[in-house]
Amino acid sequence: MRLAICDKQWLFASVIAAALAECGHEVLATTDDPVRLLESAAAQHPDVCVLDAIDRPLATAELGARLHALRPAPYVVLLADSQDDRAWEAYERGFADGLVNKACSLQTLLTAVESVVAGARTSEGWQAAERPRRRELVVALTGRELEVLQLVVCGYSTQQMAGQLGVSRHTVRTHVQQVLRKLGVHARGKVARAAANAGLVDVAALSESSHR
Repeated sequence: MRLAICDKQWLFASVIAAALAECGHEVLATTDDPVRLLESAAAQHPDVCVLDAIDRPLATAELGARLHALRPAPYVVLLADSQDDRAWEAYERGFADGLVNKACSLQTLLTAVESVVAGARTSEGWQAAERPRRRELVVALTGRELEVLQLVVCGYSTQQMAGQLGVSRHTVRTHVQQVLRKLGVHARGKVARAAANAGLVDVAALSESSHR
């Protein structure tokens, strides 16, 4: 497997690269610069790019989108912690194929890399306590609240949801507040991650369909 590694901590990137190389994989590039990663990926065509969440000079989601736009496109595996909204957002929007806890073992990272190359979207290395339990949430959410949840994940505004559902904006706000409460989050921006972790929605599929 041919890989490119990018992490803002050069030493960490080097350690990952050395470990992956010892496992028999070919590391084409190791860098702490996301722009250089993008350039290397365009020139050397790795199978997988492993990188951490960034905010400058490219946002994580933008870098993932640019990597996916290359031909041939590499798979993208993000390293993050449970509170890293940039990485979770990129994964939920389909700009990354895998999301791995940065504190996980090398074997967990290898498992995630192999899974995405096999065609599966994967999230590895998270404690069960970090994810809501799907069965409880399915029972707790009403049918209308599930509809609202899907529309929130797709990025619909309150006005757009009201038109889609044929109800008032006040009713939509009430449903949204109930969804937030039941998912245990306090803002719409957190809904997609909580819903994806609980297995309530396929965020990538919904995001794709909402932009058709």
